[in-house]
Amino acid sequence: KERMIDQSLMAQESNRRKYKIDPEEVNKGMKRWMRENGGKKAIEKAKHPAIKDREDLKREILAQLRYNRLLEEESSCDLPTEGEAREYYDNRPDLFTSEEMVSASHILKKASSDEEFKIAEEQIQAIRERLVGGEDFVKCVKEESDDGGNDGNLGTFGKGRMVPEFEKAAFSLEVDQLSEPVKTQFGWHLIKLHEKHEPKLTPFDDLKEKIIEYLHERKKDKVFDSFLDELKAKATIEEVSGI
Repeated sequence: KERMIDQSLMAQESNRRKYKIDPEEVNKGMKRWMRENGGKKAIEKAKHPAIKDREDLKREILAQLRYNRLLEEESSCDLPTEGEAREYYDNRPDLFTSEEMVSASHILKKASSDEEFKIAEEQIQAIRERLVGGEDFVKCVKEESDDGGNDGNLGTFGKGRMVPEFEKAAFSLEVDQLSEPVKTQFGWHLIKLHEKHEPKLTPFDDLKEKIIEYLHERKKDKVFDSFLDELKAKATIEEVSGI
């Protein structure tokens, strides 16, 4: 309801100001509307109660363009300074820091029952002994793993992507280190870590323009909200049935 009142007040104000709109802009708007709503027969198919013919559509497009002009005019404000952007950046390092991630592969012996888990644990221990003895990890994946797709490579992942037991083990490893056997709901695993990606703060200069743009949009919203509050204060808002 509040939103409908806001839109109604803005429509009235934009009409009152009678912004001069280039006819070519109106034509482009009409063509765009028809293209997005089914082509030449779009008006016939339109469910919009205010659009029955091309003249109705023209009025609607003109009203929308005036509405947009009002929005643009009354939200106009100066760009935030680099200092303001820097302050925002300095106060919110968590927003601009990449998450800790790892790249790893695994060997899995699946299990579901107690007996299967016992057998899988013995199998994974034997595989680990082979790996510690110098056997190739990918070779063991192909010969032994129940999840051998992509040679067991899980790619790069952050926290919260794997089951807790697997995650804890993977993130505790050093590069090229082989884990002890890890038990999860899926069975028993061996994990080999390939890379660690530590959290990294993106430099301010790489983000400056985006932060200024973001702060500018927020500033415009506040400026326009103030204008809308003034508009409401001047208007007499009546309860209308259905609104």
